[in-house]
Amino acid sequence: MNNIFGYKISNSQYPQMKIIETPRFILRPATLQDVPDIYEYLCNEKVVQYLPFNAHKTINDTKRFVQVFFINNYKQGKVGNYVIYHKSDKKVIGNIGINNIRTKSKEGEIGICINPKYWGNDYSTELTVITLITGFELLDLDKLVALTYSENKYTPKSLNNLGFKYVKTYKPKRNLQISHRFELTKSDYLKLKKEYLPKLVKGFY
Repeated sequence: MNNIFGYKISNSQYPQMKIIETPRFILRPATLQDVPDIYEYLCNEKVVQYLPFNAHKTINDTKRFVQVFFINNYKQGKVGNYVIYHKSDKKVIGNIGINNIRTKSKEGEIGICINPKYWGNDYSTELTVITLITGFELLDLDKLVALTYSENKYTPKSLNNLGFKYVKTYKPKRNLQISHRFELTKSDYLKLKKEYLPKLVKGFY
């Protein structure tokens, strides 16, 4: 598979991690050269508010994080997160991936983290399409899950546009925020892939 929805797909140095290129972004494995860009958003309290770690205090915090969370997982053959490289600005503006993959049920949870400087640019729908490619085409999952928080007014709209269905609302144990669960099955994705998603992707550019 070299192309889907006009996005280029190529190999990286890690067999399980493909490189996905769109007109605006390159999703690729992280390197230590990305540390300054990643620190720029992981030092922000708002960004890590719902993540299982504190805001980074120093760039060394980010260096250790990139080594452990990204690179070590790649080297172990695990499917890790991609960094989101903004082609025009020539910098990493976030990371994205499929987390908490359950091999028995073949489902995974979408995770997206973006530099606040790029909030409000409506990148979330475009980037979520890439997770659909990753989850259903590259990883052959049967279901993708997305969790959103009540104060996040934009993500539910993006998920609805991509065919995700609201399932339930609950309070995870790790925080006190009400969250909403959305799901998309592979069968529904394949229906959208025929006509709807190609038209949607063309509208991004």
